[in-house]
Amino acid sequence: MPKYDLPKCFGPYLRYAISTHFRNFEFFDERKRHRLFFLAEFKQADLTTAFQRKMTKARFHVEFGPSVASTRYVTLRTETAAVLDPVALSIWNEYVSRVELSLPVKPSTPVFRKRQMIGRTGQGKRSPRAVLVGILDDGCPFAAAQFLEHTAQAGMTTRVRAIWDQNQGRQPVPVRDSAGNQCLFGQSLQDFNYGLEFQRASDAPGVPQRQIGLDEWIELHLAPAGSIDEDRCYADAGFTSLTGRLSHGAHVMDVLAGRVPTSSRIGPASDRRDPPSWLADTDPASSADLVFVQFPEVCIQDATGVWLKAYVLDGIQYILSHAEPNKTERVIVNLSYGPTTGPHDGTSELEAALTALVTEFNGTNGKPQLDIVLAAGNAYLSEGHVGFVRDNAQRDHIEWSWRLPPDNSVLCFSELWMKTADAGGVDVTLTSPSGVVYAPTAPLPPSSPVPPAGIDIPLVWGDDTMWRLQVEPTVVAPNIVAAEHGDWTIKVSGIPASAELHAYVARSDPNMGVVSGAKLSYFVDPTWERTRSAEAGCIRREGEFDKSGSLVRRDGTLNGIATAEDTNVHVAGGYILSNGRKSPYSSAGPARGGPRPLRRGPDFVLPGDDSYPLSGVRAGVNRSGSVFRLTGTSAAAPQLAREVTDAIPPHPTRVPNSPTEIAKRGGGNLDAP
Repeated sequence: MPKYDLPKCFGPYLRYAISTHFRNFEFFDERKRHRLFFLAEFKQADLTTAFQRKMTKARFHVEFGPSVASTRYVTLRTETAAVLDPVALSIWNEYVSRVELSLPVKPSTPVFRKRQMIGRTGQGKRSPRAVLVGILDDGCPFAAAQFLEHTAQAGMTTRVRAIWDQNQGRQPVPVRDSAGNQCLFGQSLQDFNYGLEFQRASDAPGVPQRQIGLDEWIELHLAPAGSIDEDRCYADAGFTSLTGRLSHGAHVMDVLAGRVPTSSRIGPASDRRDPPSWLADTDPASSADLVFVQFPEVCIQDATGVWLKAYVLDGIQYILSHAEPNKTERVIVNLSYGPTTGPHDGTSELEAALTALVTEFNGTNGKPQLDIVLAAGNAYLSEGHVGFVRDNAQRDHIEWSWRLPPDNSVLCFSELWMKTADAGGVDVTLTSPSGVVYAPTAPLPPSSPVPPAGIDIPLVWGDDTMWRLQVEPTVVAPNIVAAEHGDWTIKVSGIPASAELHAYVARSDPNMGVVSGAKLSYFVDPTWERTRSAEAGCIRREGEFDKSGSLVRRDGTLNGIATAEDTNVHVAGGYILSNGRKSPYSSAGPARGGPRPLRRGPDFVLPGDDSYPLSGVRAGVNRSGSVFRLTGTSAAAPQLAREVTDAIPPHPTRVPNSPTEIAKRGGGNLDAP
């Protein structure tokens, strides 16, 4: 059967989507104006116009997202023909270094053009602030008490300056204002051209189809006694993430910028036996303006994180578009999501784009200083990382199991990475539990049947070579041929002496609030399990059972976009308050060696759990007056972001001095802000 020759710049997940004819994008329908959505790295920053001109001449429509920075990284949208037609494929090769697929979008308007960024500098009732806080997450309770401000001059106003809901297909909400005039709540974005934005400020009275802002929307939902009917406020606006009691974004938002900081909820650091004070704070974060980017529901439903790339870059640029010229001095962005896959050496496309943004927005030439705070990840105990360095005495091949659970409703990916200089004679195979062997194969034409599993041919990315492996869902459902569940065997042979190999499983268990039937796949070293696991189960050091000698490793599990050592990209892990040790789930370094400065571990660790049995950190829910415990480094990142917002010099305790402990706890333990 003929192979499908794709450009070298096409990323592994774009290649997979093409080979399956985009069948895993259930909502994707070009007849309804859906477009493929990409994060692209151009060979030079000034080549986008030439690329678009040549594509247009070849009758392929390309729409670039707006950009606030002159970097090589842009988002773009186009139709499937632009990644299938041989004429278009040659154009990609000419201008683009790397391009990867995010989940498709449905543009608000069908017009294709390069869009200019719109400045969003209206403040509503609040005066400009020197610090702007941005959050990319799921669930923004803008009417909750901890995000409201009451002043004699302005009355009641929300600190949320704007919300960009990236969900597609949403329409502005028709509503009558207090005078009975027909208005709209929510408007299409003329620059990003998908989703809806909700600004705090309203249009002036008398404007046709007047847009009402968040403040006026809240006022329209006041109960007779003067309190806010939060249930109706969110339901009428169609914010589905706020339907229930809990949301990930509500917790993160409260930890980062709520009136009651985490330190007031866990008791004083001097004596943990004392109760929490529950006192409000007056730090800069507790009064800062907030811009919230709501990720699409389809992205939240996919736990791998591999599709988030373009949505993250657009989201950060949307936040930056609210920076007031000569007034906003600093912008702090919190992102508590991230993949477990990628090169883990700072060169992944999204991580490189984040580095480019913080490099350009460095507080000079009238631009604010941008700080991005990331969660270290929760993959330490997930059995999702294999690491191997061959010495001269070892054989030139290794194998391990990739365990696929039964009735798993989602496809599972894993990646294998080596230095290109060592990868020339390496062969990788994937064998099913029944013995079917899959070897690296170039994507077949889109009309070909989709096999239940496969390995893509090795792709060269900079100094690295990677193999992408996939197994289709194992769930038995109508009209679906389920892949086998059980232990799939990954074998790598031809490994030269001193060569280093790393493999990573893409996380697939559901994100918070998602019910999908998805289950986590993971690696198993069967030889170690047979020969050493019983003994290791009797050895416990520093709160961990021994794992030495296994191919499956806990180190090197950092968030896949948190592996470069950047001054203004911060990474937060978690620790246990009762003993100061790293939280059991908190991912550890070091990153793989590469062209970027090596990240040895998170910047710092912050409170993640009270104790082993009492896990999580308390913070707000979707309604005022209640809290819940969120477990994971998603709760540590906004604590570090609050420290960065408040510009507090770090004063860590229990500062580690061994490489092993630095990989786990970085620069040491920070008290809660």
